[in-house]
Amino acid sequence: MAPLKSGAMGAMPSAAPRPVSPPPPTAQPVPAAHGKSFLVTALLAWFFGLFGLDRFYLGYIGLGILKLVTCGGFGLWALVDFILLLAGVLRDAEGNELQPCPRDLVITVVVVIASILIAAVVLTVALPRGERPLPIDLVLSPPPKVPP
Repeated sequence: MAPLKSGAMGAMPSAAPRPVSPPPPTAQPVPAAHGKSFLVTALLAWFFGLFGLDRFYLGYIGLGILKLVTCGGFGLWALVDFILLLAGVLRDAEGNELQPCPRDLVITVVVVIASILIAAVVLTVALPRGERPLPIDLVLSPPPKVPP
């Protein structure tokens, strides 16, 4: 419906339309960057890196499946991924950097050291005294002799 151009007292002066300008900029909070959490990725890589859960979390589905099938590249791929993560090289599938909080690296190091110590204590207590091979013993010990 068209607006009326005249009123009860005669014709109304028509005003020229004003150009619409954008509102003045206001200080708005900057939205958080899109990216995955460094701490979640680090914990997934440390505890479940052999199964590729860190790669699934980052969005690399194909690499996650490959890592799952190869048991983390026989452990080597999982270790390399964890080192790359700590070095800050890994990104998510969209190319975004991982979003670290200030204490994420400290928490990651504490969790890694604590889990290694707990595993050492459990293995020490669980294995009988005569069956506790040291890792160097497994490498340097001669193969068992087979009687003829």
